[in-house]
This record gives sequence, C-alpha cells and structure tokens, in this order.
Amino acid sequence: MKIAITGTIGGGKSQASEYLRSLGFEVYDTDKMVHDYYEKNGRLYDPLITMFGHGILTPTGDIDRSKIAAIVFNDYEKLDALENLVFPQIQEDVNQVNAQNQIMFFEVPLLFESHSEKTFDKVMMITAPYSTRIQRLARRGLDEEEVNRRSKRHLDEASKIEKSNFVINNDGSLVELHDCIDAVIHKLRGEQ
Repeated sequence: MKIAITGTIGGGKSQASEYLRSLGFEVYDTDKMVHDYYEKNGRLYDPLITMFGHGILTPTGDIDRSKIAAIVFNDYEKLDALENLVFPQIQEDVNQVNAQNQIMFFEVPLLFESHSEKTFDKVMMITAPYSTRIQRLARRGLDEEEVNRRSKRHLDEASKIEKSNFVINNDGSLVELHDCIDAVIHKLRGEQ
C-alpha cells in the first residue's frame, strides 16, 4: 500500500517521515529524488541547464537550487516549465516501487499540485496553524513574505484536507504527532 504524506509548508511532513522511519517503515522523499535528478550525473542536469542557462551552476559545475528557486518563484511560466520537467520523473519513480503486502510512505510536498494523488492508495496530510508554520519556517531562514510567495500557487489548505484520507493537525507536541501517526498506522493495517 502506497501512502502519500503531504501538507502545508512548515506543517511537519518531515517530522512525520522521520518518525515513520524510526518505526521501520520505508519512506521515500520526493524532494530528495529531485535533488538526485539535479546532480551532475542526474537525469535532469542537462535539461535544467538547457532550460535555465549556465547561470544556475556553481563555480564547481553543480546546480545551485537556490538560483533555480529565485528564478521560478518570480516567473510562473518558468515554474510551470520546471514542474512539467520534474513531476513526470517523480511519477515514474513512484510507479516503479512495488509496495506489495506492505505499507510504504512517500513524502510528496506538492502532491495535489502535481496531480499525483491517484498514484497512491491513501493520502495523509500534515498541517499546523499558520502562525506555528511561520515560526517553524523562520527557524529555517524563510520569512513570512517568502513563505507566502512560495505558497501562492499551492492548492489551498481546505481543498487539500478535503482530498486527504487522513488529516493530522500538528499543533501540539512531538508525542501528540506520534500518537496521531500511530492511529493512522493502526487504521492502515486494518485495511491491508
């Protein structure tokens, strides 16, 4: 059974994934997949240079993801082009994973935006109140303006909740988050 973990920026998807890994579950991180695609030997290295030019490279020839972010979050046509390049690659990799007779998780931040939800058997959404998310993201170096700019093209939270099988409001302690995840796992095991 393939379960997507998605949610709002700063909601706690990575915390949920980390906990699931600690329980012995396999958790695929689609952001990590994308980082691998961007490596010098990665499948998107050359197409990205073609798309954005050599200005996205570091002096050592690596792709500088922050330079791509600066471009695409200020030009939605370029963001669309990037998404049209990246999303099919993720979809292909997820489809190749055989989850027969086991529960596997996939952290997919832009699940609904990429129209990938049908790839998964269930969707677990992690969210938190806006003020909590802003505080968390500030610790990662993102200010509120940047968060809002990046979120502008995301599906609204209410729509994500409506499309999800499980919704966890991560506004409490880590123990409370773990308890909510344990409850979801219990339900999933009952459906196997």
